[in-house]
Amino acid sequence: MVDLKIYEKINEEIKFTEEETVELLKLSEKEILVLILSELKKITANTEK
Repeated sequence: MVDLKIYEKINEEIKFTEEETVELLKLSEKEILVLILSELKKITANTEK
């Protein structure tokens, strides 16, 4: 069963300032995918502890 509290915590952590949003919009699709995979790796490592 999935612990929904993990997703709530992740959702709270994903907040961007206007400047960060503008910078994210400038990224290519490949760069965005790399960022997503990097964050997923961190989340997985944190939940396995």
